Amino acid sequence: MIRAIIWDMDGTIADTETLHFQAWHATMARYGVDYSYTEFKNGFGRNNAEILTELLDDPASDTIAKISLEKEEAFRALLNPARVGTLPGVREWLVRLQMAGKVQVVASSGPMANIAALVNVLSLGDFFAVLMTGTWLPKGKPDPALFLRCAAAIDASPHECIVIEDSIHGIEAARGAGMRSIAVGALAGSPVLRPYLTGTNGASCVAIPDLSEVADPIGMLELAG
Repeated sequence: MIRAIIWDMDGTIADTETLHFQAWHATMARYGVDYSYTEFKNGFGRNNAEILTELLDDPASDTIAKISLEKEEAFRALLNPARVGTLPGVREWLVRLQMAGKVQVVASSGPMANIAALVNVLSLGDFFAVLMTGTWLPKGKPDPALFLRCAAAIDASPHECIVIEDSIHGIEAARGAGMRSIAVGALAGSPVLRPYLTGTNGASCVAIPDLSEVADPIGMLELAG
């Protein structure tokens, strides 16, 4: 039985892609790096340290920490209710799952300041029992550590959890954690997701391009489970 839902934040709960790219591009330009949209898309869902290690010629830890903070400050400066909102169906799912007594958690690779700022801007604070950041973990998604920490925080076993994600890194992390998953957004129709939809050699995954198209979230969880 699914007892807990672990939500990714960026691209799953909120459409923050454009704001993140603007923040990344402006920050890296100050360091002489022309950070392309393709590079950004390929790294979306990973933690900053891993991204910056690949972008910088001399990725010293103090430089990575400094640039990472600058990028996230730039992102938060762009946040306001007029520029960011919940993706279609998300708020309805949150309400229905809360009414059904499910425990809901945010698990994001972004820093806690970003998670808290977004939850505040979107007025979602009452829905979540835990907000969890992967910023300080040694490895980001697809490593399963972030999701396993979420399960531990709410005293749930992996098989009682289902992850909602929009990145293949997140789906891989869920499978590594032994958790079922729901792939949303563009990923739901991507060829890279196909091997995960069979449930072979790991926990099952279902694809839902648009959560607003699902009239019965609880029934969908039972099906996914």
